[in-house]
Amino acid sequence: MSEAQAIKDRVNRQIEREIEICRKRMGEAEWKLHGEWVTENIVTAAKIWIMRALREGSL
Repeated sequence: MSEAQAIKDRVNRQIEREIEICRKRMGEAEWKLHGEWVTENIVTAAKIWIMRALREGSL
């Protein structure tokens, strides 16, 4: 596995974990109402983190 693929897999696992945490804490009814924007926010935050980590050389 390439280093880029390993990073992508790691970030995807972190995103999925965070989505599941939010879903559990919000409950299914609230998740149905807000899940889309929460997911978008999680993905955007992950992209920001990746870019910062790459600039700092920590990935």
